[in-house]
Amino acid sequence: MKEDDPRVKVGKFLEDKHLIIASNRGPVEFKKDNKGNIQLKRGAGGLVSTLQPLMEAVNGTWVASAMSLVDAEVADQYPENRVPITPDDPKFTVPFVVVDRKRYEYFYSVISNPLLWFVQHYMWNPPYTPEIDQHIHLAWKEGYSYVNKLFSEKILEEVERTNKEPVIILQDYHLYLCPALIRQELEDIFLSQFIHIPWPQPDYFSMLPSYMEEAIIRGLLSNDIVGFHIPRYACNFLMTCEKYADLVDYYQQKVIFEGRVIQVKSYPISVDDEGIKNFAASQEVKEKEKLIKELKGDNILIYRTDRADLSKNIIRGFRAYDLFLEKHPEYRGKVKFLTTGKPTRQQIKEYRDYHTEIQRTIGEINSKHLKDGWKPIEHIFKADYALVLAAFKNYDCLIVNPISDGMNIVPKEASVVNEQNGVLILSDKAGCYDELKEYSLNVNPFDVSETAQAFHTALTMDEKEKKERMDGLKDKIRERNIFHWITDQFEDIERLFG
Repeated sequence: MKEDDPRVKVGKFLEDKHLIIASNRGPVEFKKDNKGNIQLKRGAGGLVSTLQPLMEAVNGTWVASAMSLVDAEVADQYPENRVPITPDDPKFTVPFVVVDRKRYEYFYSVISNPLLWFVQHYMWNPPYTPEIDQHIHLAWKEGYSYVNKLFSEKILEEVERTNKEPVIILQDYHLYLCPALIRQELEDIFLSQFIHIPWPQPDYFSMLPSYMEEAIIRGLLSNDIVGFHIPRYACNFLMTCEKYADLVDYYQQKVIFEGRVIQVKSYPISVDDEGIKNFAASQEVKEKEKLIKELKGDNILIYRTDRADLSKNIIRGFRAYDLFLEKHPEYRGKVKFLTTGKPTRQQIKEYRDYHTEIQRTIGEINSKHLKDGWKPIEHIFKADYALVLAAFKNYDCLIVNPISDGMNIVPKEASVVNEQNGVLILSDKAGCYDELKEYSLNVNPFDVSETAQAFHTALTMDEKEKKERMDGLKDKIRERNIFHWITDQFEDIERLFG
C-alpha cells in the first residue's frame, strides 16, 4: 500500500491490536481440479479486496465457515482448523468453523436464507408466508443458534492466543447472536458488527417469532458499534430497538442498553475504482470485449447483471422491456438487452422457482418479438467478472431495479469503466439510490410502465445530458471509494477506544 493510502492510517492504529474478522463466507475458498488437486481461490467481492491487505499487514485472523467439504478437508490438516494464508507464505490465518452438514443447512438454508434474508428484504407475502412451523423452530435451535455458538467459541479462542488488545469486527446477518455470547465471557471486549443487507421497519421485522427477534436485538446491542450502509436502515434499526432499550437517541445515533452505549452508524460501501479500471484495461477484459461487441453489433445495448435472487426484481425489468418494445416497435432490431448472471441458493425452492421463471420469461419475450433473426434478449449464463467488466465498458443503458438491497455496487462498478456515457436506470429502493439519484433515471421497481418509459427516455437522451450524468456518477464514486468505507469505521473504532 502507498503511504497516502487511507488504509495506512488504519494499519498504524492496528499495530498493537489483534484484528479479528468473522463472517460466514471467508476470504478464501478451496476447490479441487479435475485431477483432484486442491487449489486455493481468493474470495469474491470488495470486502475481501479491502480487508485482506489489512489482515496481511497486521497478521490478523479471519474466522469463517468451512463452506464446502473441500474447505473442511483442508481445515482438518491443521491444528484447531487454523489454516495459514497462504500456506507457503503465511500472512494471516483463517480458523475455519467446521459444522455438521445438516446443522449447517439448518443455519444457512432454513434460517439465514430464506427466513432472515426474506424478512430483511421485504420478500415475504404476509397473507401466505412465512409459515413459522416446527421445522423452523428446530432449525433456529439446532442450526442458527448452534453455529453462532461455535463462532463465538472460535473467536474467544483467537482472543486468548495473544496479549494484544483484540478488535473484533463481525460481518452480516449470519452472526446476529455471536456478540452476546462473546460479551458474556469478556465483558470489556470491543465488538463491532456491520450489516450488509437492509434493515426493515419494525412491524415487518416483527414477523419473526418474538424470541428470535429479542435474541437478535440483544445480540446486536452487545456490540459497541452497529453499522449499516445507509441512514434509513440505521433509523429502522433504532426504531426496532425501542421496545428493548433503556434509551434510543436518534439525533446522536446511539442506544443505551443494559448500562452500555451502542453507536448505530451508516457507512455507505463503495468500490475500488482504480483497481476496477486497471482490470478493465487488461488484455483478459479486452478479449472478452470482442464477444460483447459482436453481440452488440449496430444495436443499442441495454445491460443488467444479477444473481437470480428474488430481491433483484429481474422479471419486472424484462416485463418493462417487453412493454417498451410493444409501445415502440421501431426499436425492434435496433436494441439488444444483454443479461448476465447465474442461479443462487438453488437448495431453496423459492430460488429454484424464480430461476425457472426468469428463463421462461426470456423465452416468451424472445418468441414474441423475434424479427429477421434478431433476438431481443441475450442471456449469458455464469459470466465471469472479466466478461461483466467488458459489458460495463460498452452498455448504452444499465438497469438496476431491486425491490430492496443493502447497497448494490453494480452501478458504481459499471459507471467507473463505462465508455459510452451509458444511462443508469435505478430503483428508488436500491441502497445506492440516495448517493446516485441525481445522475440516474429513477424508477419505482414495482412500476413496470414507469420503467418502460425510462428505457425510452434513456435511449432518446441527447449526448450532452448523457455525458453530464456519467461524469457526475464517476465523480461521485471517485470522491468516496471503498477505502473510505473501511477507514470511516476504523476512525470511529479508534475514537471509542480512546
